[in-house]
This record gives sequence, C-alpha cells and structure tokens, in this order.
Amino acid sequence: MTELVLILTKRIQYFRISKIILFIIFGSLMLFEETRLVLIESASSAYISVTSFVAATLLMFSFLEKKRFNLQSFIEKNTIYEIPICALLGVIPGCGGAIMVMSLYTRGIVSFSSVLATLISTMGDAAFLLIASKPTAALIILPVTLITGIVTGYISLPFSKIISPAIPKKKLNTENIPINKIPNKFYSIWLLLVIPGLILGIFNAFNISPSIILLNFDLVVMFSFLASIFCLLMWVFNPLTDIQMASVHENSIRKTVDTTCFVTVWVITAFVCFELLNLSTQGKMFDYLMLLGPFVPLVAILIGFIPGCGPQIMITSMYISGQIPMSAQIGNSISNDGDALFPAMAIAPKVAVLATLYSAIPALMVAYLWHYLI
Repeated sequence: MTELVLILTKRIQYFRISKIILFIIFGSLMLFEETRLVLIESASSAYISVTSFVAATLLMFSFLEKKRFNLQSFIEKNTIYEIPICALLGVIPGCGGAIMVMSLYTRGIVSFSSVLATLISTMGDAAFLLIASKPTAALIILPVTLITGIVTGYISLPFSKIISPAIPKKKLNTENIPINKIPNKFYSIWLLLVIPGLILGIFNAFNISPSIILLNFDLVVMFSFLASIFCLLMWVFNPLTDIQMASVHENSIRKTVDTTCFVTVWVITAFVCFELLNLSTQGKMFDYLMLLGPFVPLVAILIGFIPGCGPQIMITSMYISGQIPMSAQIGNSISNDGDALFPAMAIAPKVAVLATLYSAIPALMVAYLWHYLI
C-alpha cells in the first residue's frame, strides 16, 4: 500500500479531478458514525454482490479469448445474430455480460439496438435472488425478459441510427493517453482477493450470509470493505479515463481488473446514495407500494429506472414474499438495467438515458398484459 501511495505522488499530474473529489467525499463519510456505517455496508455489499461476479464473467471471456474464442470477432462474423447474442449476455445473472456489451458498443462493434436488447434482458444481481428463492418463477421471468429484449432490439433496428447514431469503428488515438504504470503485483493481489470474494458472493446470491465475528468485528464485512477500498484506490491511481479504460487494448488481465474496479466504484456510489436516501426517509420508501393496486407494476417499472441492483433486489424480495404480483416483477425486470447502467452512464451517457427510457415501452406493455390477461 505504501508503494501505491508513492506512485500516486509521482503521477499526480495525471489524476482526474472527479476521482479525487469522489475519494474525498467517501473519506468525509467516515467522519460520522451513521454515514460511516452506510459507507462500510454499501462498499462491502458492492464487493460481495457485484465485484466478484463482474470479475468472474470478464475473466471467463478473457480465458475464452486465450483459447481463440474472440467474442468481438464472433459477433462481427455473425452480425445477423448480434441482437440475440447480446441479449443472451444480458440475461446472464449479474451484470458482467451487459457490461461487456457496453464495452463493445463504445468500440463500434455492436449497435444501439443490441445495447437496448441487452439492458432489457438483464436483471442484474436480482436474478441470483430470484433463482435461489423462486426457481420456477425464474424459469418464466428470465425467458420473458430475454424474448422481450430480442423482439424490442429487432423492432428498434430500423431506427437505431436515428435514435442513437452508432459509434464509428476506429482505433483510439493512443499518442496522448497516459500509461498506466501500476505494478503487476498490485493486480496479482487484487486477483487473490477476488477469489474469497467470489465464494462469499455465491453464498450471498443464494441468500446465505456467512459471518465470522472476532473481537466484535465481522471479519467478512471487514474483508469485503477493505477489498472494495482497494478497488477504489486502483481506480483512483489509474491515470486513464473511464472511456479510455473501456477502449484501450492492453493486457487482458489488467483490463479486467481496471474495468471491474471502475464498475465497483460506481456501484458503491449508487449504494451509498440509495442508503442515505433510505436513511433520510427512515426506511419507509417501499412500505406503501403494496397499497397502490393496479399502479403497482407502474411503480415497479419506475423503480427499475434507478441505477444499480439495490432497489431491484428490494422489488424482487417483495415479490418473493408475496407483497407484489408477478406482473410488477416482470415490469421491473425489463425496465431495470442493474449495475450495467453505471459504466454506460460514464462511457456513453446519451445511450444509457435513451435505452432506459425506451425500455419503459416494452416494460409497460408486457407487465400490464401479464397483469390483466394472465
């Protein structure tokens, strides 16, 4: 850690002001007990429920590329199947597949229609909870979101260039891009940390919360919090901007770590904002949702617009406990983009906003058809 700080002082001229500001904000939250607890809980939850699965997904595709399966080349050679392929990546539980599609979009490999299909089909981390708690319902809801994503993608295809022009296929000019000189050993440490993180993430996905208490400290929470802070530091010390990290072709392992750290920071930010809002309303944001009758699917769809998996997991929890109907869960599953929206907002904000707004149309149609006809 000391060596990493020394690197920081030497490379200060490459630091992004936004990264420094966010780091200071997180540091200020540690000054007060209530906000400190919010930050620790949010950061540890982000690492366990998001970071480990994003890393596992990206590492899997990195491994496949080394085995001469290149997803980018496969899509380029099979453009007719581009939308179904991207939708399938989206429906994979977690956000790793959807984040990969966003990365392909920034390089001009896939169209806006494919992004739309991906974000509609993804449920994010809420899919793990649904599969673990109601597998029969998951066998219905996940195919519905997948089919809706594919159909919507193809319907939007003729208008794709009009509603959101594709990013041209061109190589990024790397002449003026700073070099990421973080030593490989820090990337190795990060990879070692993600292994127990993935194990904890699998337990968490199936609603099992392991806890190891020592001297009044929960070692699981402490480990995941420190690991998330390590992700934050790796992101802060990286001189590349978020779009450069998504576009520059470097060592696949380093790029996987950089991308995962970038996603982690955005997820922590969203979790903190959501928890602070929940704290300010004394935890009553969702209490009256079940009293809205036929408006429940509409409210669930609107909640789906909130970036991140936290609100969506709460909706899924309410569905599992029988507080809201399946139609509301389906509407939320279609409209929510999970944690994939964070890199989308940072890399291509126009695309993120448009895809979120357009997803409301199939979400409303499918949810209310299900509500009244099935």
